[in-house]
Amino acid sequence: MSWEGIDHALNRVRGEADRIALNLTDLDNHVGHRLLRGADLVGGTRRRWEHADRHVHRLRAVYEAFRRVVDRIADLRASAGGPGDQAHLTALLNGASVALPAREVPLRDRGPLYTGRESVTLAEAVARMSADYEEATEVISAVETAWDALHPRLAELDAMWQEVGTLVDMVELGEEEYESLRADLEAVGATVRRDPLAFVERGRVDTSSLEGLRLRLERVRGELRDALRMRDSYAESVERLRHAIADVGLVLARARALREQVVAKIASPAAVEVPDPVPLLLAGVGGMDLLRDQGRWRELGACLGELQHAIHEAADDAREREANLTGLLERRAELRGRLDAYRAHAARLGLAEDERLAGLYRRAHWELWAAPCDLREATVALSSYQRTLQEIGGTGFPSDRTTPGAGASDGESDGGVNR
Repeated sequence: MSWEGIDHALNRVRGEADRIALNLTDLDNHVGHRLLRGADLVGGTRRRWEHADRHVHRLRAVYEAFRRVVDRIADLRASAGGPGDQAHLTALLNGASVALPAREVPLRDRGPLYTGRESVTLAEAVARMSADYEEATEVISAVETAWDALHPRLAELDAMWQEVGTLVDMVELGEEEYESLRADLEAVGATVRRDPLAFVERGRVDTSSLEGLRLRLERVRGELRDALRMRDSYAESVERLRHAIADVGLVLARARALREQVVAKIASPAAVEVPDPVPLLLAGVGGMDLLRDQGRWRELGACLGELQHAIHEAADDAREREANLTGLLERRAELRGRLDAYRAHAARLGLAEDERLAGLYRRAHWELWAAPCDLREATVALSSYQRTLQEIGGTGFPSDRTTPGAGASDGESDGGVNR
């Protein structure tokens, strides 16, 4: 090599040595690397880290040998001047000048002349260091990525567990109440800290197990919060329940009275039954009192929610039955009003005394004013009267009325027949 070539090569390897030294410093200071060095790892993470750590140690050893050769070349160049020095420097820069430390090689892989020592060129040393660096940082980065995804979730679980513990003390439950949940949290926490790569599948961090624990903790925390509120506001809660049950009773009373009217006035469709859930609901309140006397606040919280739901359903059902019964009476009134409207229209056409229409009118009137009446038969009779009036009169009809007229109101009050 010319002196110019030697200087150019020396500057290049010096730059490589400096960059590698800087990267090694960064690697030492890397948070993930420090955590791995101090962690008590197990499982796949430990195997991966032991593999990576061997590459880190080999990287340092090769770098030290590489740096010694670079420094030696720099010192020789500073005092060199003759052709012999030029040849020596060329050999150091291009030849196998980096003596690597001995490494363990299995006996089956050794030849008869194996000495345990190896020398490589500066370029080969850089290539080996680069490969070792990539191997080490790949594992460190994988663990760091896993920890970055897992540790915040684990911290959230720990905070939730602390809150659960506080609530357990406030509600005065036994320590063993959530033993299985505590054990699961400890197991997951130990895995996150000691074997984070166990959560990595196909390069992605699987947090489903932590999410499952979070949902369990949320449910438990909600139950305990309800229990605490139950303890602090039991009297008010029970009072609200009793008022809500009383409101259900009022709706049911109206529905029962309405059903008596419907049964007396309408035979078909049959009136819906009106069951009475109030005694069962009140019994539920009595059961809550027993739980309160035993200090079982968590069960009381769950019982309160169930009873509130049952009262809500009972109220909805009672209102639905009341609306159904009201609808039957409104339907009868509507049919009566329509019959009156059709008869008035026939009178305007001069057909009120027509024999066919008169007979159909009497049938429809009987069906609607009988006690109890059959709304299905009445609807059929009314439709027959309407069709016949249209055939005979040959003109349009007034629109169907949905409310009874004056005549229908009179009939509604006294039924139009003796009852």
